[in-house]
Amino acid sequence: MHDGCDSPVRSVHDRKAGGLKWARRAILASGSIACLVGVGAVSSAAVFERGHGLSGGGNVVARIGIPENSGILTVGAGAVWATSDAVSMLLRIDPKKNAVVARTKIKSHNACPELPGSCGEAAAGNDAVWISRVSDDTVLRIDPRDNSVGATIPVGPQPEGIASTPGAVWVVNKGTPGVSRIDPATNRVVANIRIAPARACCSDHMAITAGGGAVWASVPSLSAVIRIDPATNAITARVRLSGQPCAFLAADERAVWAADGHCTRTVMRVDPRTKRLSGRVKGLGAPIGLALGFGSLWIADLDSKVIDRVNPRTGRIVGRLRVGGFPVRLAVGFGSVWVRDDTGRVLRIRPQD
Repeated sequence: MHDGCDSPVRSVHDRKAGGLKWARRAILASGSIACLVGVGAVSSAAVFERGHGLSGGGNVVARIGIPENSGILTVGAGAVWATSDAVSMLLRIDPKKNAVVARTKIKSHNACPELPGSCGEAAAGNDAVWISRVSDDTVLRIDPRDNSVGATIPVGPQPEGIASTPGAVWVVNKGTPGVSRIDPATNRVVANIRIAPARACCSDHMAITAGGGAVWASVPSLSAVIRIDPATNAITARVRLSGQPCAFLAADERAVWAADGHCTRTVMRVDPRTKRLSGRVKGLGAPIGLALGFGSLWIADLDSKVIDRVNPRTGRIVGRLRVGGFPVRLAVGFGSVWVRDDTGRVLRIRPQD
């Protein structure tokens, strides 16, 4: 049952009249973020409050112009990569120049409803950049040597979140719901893992990440995060949350973090050892994007228009950097935190010690 939580991306664009109406539609097509009420929360989970006397946590050292509208962001394979669903173009950003240095046209057999574009997510690894395509049930392999499309790989229905681990690429398919495992050596799907019953189909946004020797996928309609053992492709845990992990996930050996946007306006922490909810970061507006790096958890808060820096051991917000715009996606690499702002820019943040 839907609890009426609004999409943070949808609602913020609804406040913009006329000119960004097309951008709101693209965001809805590529994965709007709604929320459901979950059950089975751990009542003893810690609540992490914001610290006092916050610094900015970092400095914006570059602002790189890209087309407006929703789109992907990933770092790796020698560059920063971004798209805009309005122009069906993959942009390569050179971190040495802080500039777009290449543009690759991405074609789709079935464009996303109302607008063209990638309408999925992206990951870098295994000597390639991988882009999921909700619109035509495929994953694109991008060759970083010449920015060309090296392979188009059929996967499950409505692929969205995507992650790369050594020797594998993982994509979560909303229409099953399930996870397809791609062998990058052959560009073929070698396993399809059903992670939820068919009635859980087509959640607003499904995320996937890897960390701590496991793969984690969100099933927002069940208010759950699923753990997959990459050695066996078996599901080893289903963790029920009190909100909906409706935006993005981040994980390492110490914790799995799940943002839930407007539902409870928190980021939830799962203990990978106990497979239980173990805490929340509060004091947020609409947490969406997550990233781990420089000893911190970084949160893109859409409503507050800030990037929060969290101590992952204590769960305290130790830095808050106001960036404005519509910060949605985060990535870490090249000594920086990168922010995908849907008003048409990528921000580069240098963390402060």
